[in-house]
Parts: sequence; C-alpha cells; structure tokens
Amino acid sequence: TSSLNKLGLAVSTGRVVDFRAREHLRQTPEQETVPLIYPCHFLNGFVEWPVESGKKPNAIMSSSKTSGLLVEAGFYVLTKRFSSKEQLRRVMAAVYDPTRIDARLVGFENHLNYFHKQGSGLPADLAKGLALYLNSTIVDQYFRLFSGHTQVNATDLRKMPYPTHEQLVRLGSHFKERMPDQETIDAIIEKECLNCEQ
Repeated sequence: TSSLNKLGLAVSTGRVVDFRAREHLRQTPEQETVPLIYPCHFLNGFVEWPVESGKKPNAIMSSSKTSGLLVEAGFYVLTKRFSSKEQLRRVMAAVYDPTRIDARLVGFENHLNYFHKQGSGLPADLAKGLALYLNSTIVDQYFRLFSGHTQVNATDLRKMPYPTHEQLVRLGSHFKERMPDQETIDAIIEKECLNCEQ
C-alpha cells in the first residue's frame, strides 16, 4: 500500500561505469582505495567484500577525480540490474552493511541499483526488511506482470508498490546473519504484510 516516495526513499543506478573509470580501478584494496561493489559480491543476502578469486576489481581510488562516483558508507539495499533467464527471480537484492566492511566511502558499479535516503544510507532494520521484500516471490510475480525482459531498471523499481515503513521494519527483524530461504521469505511476507490486509 506504500510507494518509495511515501517511504521517503529513492533508488538510483550505480555511478561507476567500469570501462570509463578503468584507470582508477584496482584488483585488490590498496591505500587510498575504497570498496567497489559488483553483483559478484552478493552472498547470502549481504555484500561480501572483497572477493579475491573473482575477475572483477574490488576497489576504486578515492580522489578528487572519483569523488562524484562514490557514496558515504551506510546501509544500502542493492539489486542486480541484469538477470539471466534461468534465474528463479528477476529481482535479486542484497544489503550493504557498513559494520561488515571497514570503509568511509563506497562505489556501486553500474550493473547495480541502490536504494538510499536522500543519497545516504537507510536505518538497518528498514534496509533488511526492504531486501527481504524485494527477494520475495510476490515481487517477482508483480515484476513479471509489467516487464517481459530480464533487465531491472531503477525506473521499474520506482513504479512498484511497497509495504509500509512499519511493515518493512518488522520484516527486517526476521533477517539476521543471512537471507532466509525462499519458502521462509514468502511465509514471513504473508504473515507480516498480507494477512493484515485481508
């Protein structure tokens, strides 16, 4: 029954276009670098960083040239902009938890969308509740109703209906150390959001 506007939230596309920022990217963290997050950093509902074995760079230089590409560290909800047809859900979300990654700034790569509050992070429970909701079957079904493609744009996410602030916070209390499995997510959504609507 809510919307991102009503919740006071916004969603944007990651600012770091890697081929344009190539000279500033680093495979492993160094001095003067900050985390650079790609879809490959998603694990169990959180952002796991760095990923040493991956092909993607893990860091971006923090300088006057890159300052416009970075955001202040905080709780953010990230979604992948592209999914393959084989993947069970179109919308796949994870939480960037600043208590797990020691960095003042962070860069989100362009293959991600990120939910924020006026450019800054969200309250922890709200972020976790939003990620849980976005990973639900009901969101996947809704998304497929109006979008036939595998791309998930920020515009698509702005159009979707969302639970109320109170419901999202309640959802967040069910998301602890890792994202619950699909059946559990859907049962939580039904209990916290759907039963009270009937």
